[in-house]
Amino acid sequence: MQIKILVTSDIHGYMYPTTYLKRHENQDIGFAKCASVIENVRKNSASEDLVLVIDNGDYIQGSALVDFLFHKGNYQVKELVQAENIIKYDAAILGNHEFNYGRKYQEKINSYRKHPILCANILDDDSKPYMGKAYEIFEEKGVRVAILGLTTQYIPHWETQENIHGLYFKSAVQTAKEYIPRLRKIADIVIVAYHGGFEADENGIATEELTGENEAYELSKIAGIDALITGHQHRKIATFYNDIPVIQPGYAGEVVGAIELEYRDSVITKKTAKLLSTRGIDPNNTVINLLESDNKDTEEWLDKSVGVLDKGFKLTDVASARLHGHPFIDLMNYFVREATGVEIVASSIFNNQQPGFAQMVTMRDIKANYPFSNTFAVLEVTGKDLLAALEQTAMYWGEEEGRIVVATKNGRQRIPDFNYDIYGGIDYTINVSQPQGKRITNLCYQGHKIVPEDTLKIGLSKYRAMGGGDYQMFDASKIISESEFEVSEVIVQVLTQNKKISPKNLPKNDYNILL
Repeated sequence: MQIKILVTSDIHGYMYPTTYLKRHENQDIGFAKCASVIENVRKNSASEDLVLVIDNGDYIQGSALVDFLFHKGNYQVKELVQAENIIKYDAAILGNHEFNYGRKYQEKINSYRKHPILCANILDDDSKPYMGKAYEIFEEKGVRVAILGLTTQYIPHWETQENIHGLYFKSAVQTAKEYIPRLRKIADIVIVAYHGGFEADENGIATEELTGENEAYELSKIAGIDALITGHQHRKIATFYNDIPVIQPGYAGEVVGAIELEYRDSVITKKTAKLLSTRGIDPNNTVINLLESDNKDTEEWLDKSVGVLDKGFKLTDVASARLHGHPFIDLMNYFVREATGVEIVASSIFNNQQPGFAQMVTMRDIKANYPFSNTFAVLEVTGKDLLAALEQTAMYWGEEEGRIVVATKNGRQRIPDFNYDIYGGIDYTINVSQPQGKRITNLCYQGHKIVPEDTLKIGLSKYRAMGGGDYQMFDASKIISESEFEVSEVIVQVLTQNKKISPKNLPKNDYNILL
């Protein structure tokens, strides 16, 4: 008997094969293409095979399409979930971004779903699984397969308290250790589906700070697990950890994860892990037709003009902009300053494809430069906190053959691009030749040296203000105010109110990076 587990993860609302950076794209991504891949596997499987289809979380937030649907109001989500139901998922796992639009939105989505949502380690006030179910048992020809759902425990570090009030987040590893022995007694095969990623490589060598955000390596060590599904990190992984097949199916529908187990005489005799590409696959027409009207409305909304800028805000060399500064960074920090009313602010260039702004700015441009659902917040911190944050962001840089380069650790970028903050309103120098933790010099505010005892107000994204990106010197207790508008709305408001913003009229981010 063949048991096939097909997995989508981190779709992030990319239903069509488009990033929405341009009109009429046909990229090798998207839920509709995943639907075709899954349909093809089902069609070509033998009648005695058990095919289970799982979504591993972060389905409802991310793309311009779902952002548009959310802002239409009245929870316009029915078609979004009907598209999910076309695939006929057997179960879905709760992702961290499922909380971003609030509990009512999340519960409305779930009311349309025809499959269970599994999560064993997010508990309600009664210490019961928040989504109602921790696991699901599937049976075919007398063979019982258990799927245990788990979600990263780190959500309280990112999410606004309003969206998670009354919920308790346990370690995925601790929870799995409680459930796996029980599941082994009632199932022949036990599979863990975890919306979280890896904290270590196949050899157990740590690849990041061990904060508890990602626990997949430790999960792979637990006896009794036959296969492990992961996500959250947007990586494409199909391999073995501690002799169990492991997958992580990328981002936005790039691939479908597939684990196959051959089960004979009460024993797994063969196991494989692979990724099924959506490259060159035609999207599922039923999904395309279902969302056609919403997609058209989204494209028209994205092309809406919202303001005019002077020349100079296009990004042509992102690496240079991070290293030497750029009017685009000055502009993004200006938006933070306008929203928060404080002088010391920070922002990031999220990825190397970020285009910056042309003179005529549309909603599409705003979403290309700030794709996240987020707000701005003001924190009251000490000089010590600010120095610690700057030292952490300085870890982004390394030295190689006398050049400043982006630092790596165990073959991966040490600090993701979106966690490298560039501050405005203060003066500082990053000396890359110095040891980590001692790289920041000449830290001043309004001409005065900042000392550890100083009390300062700083403006950041809410994600960062909550400690997101492992900025542990920040947390909710230090937030003293928050913008009522999302970042994209702030940008629209500022551009609408200003006739033409010019690089020469913006405060410069006064920092230096040197060897």
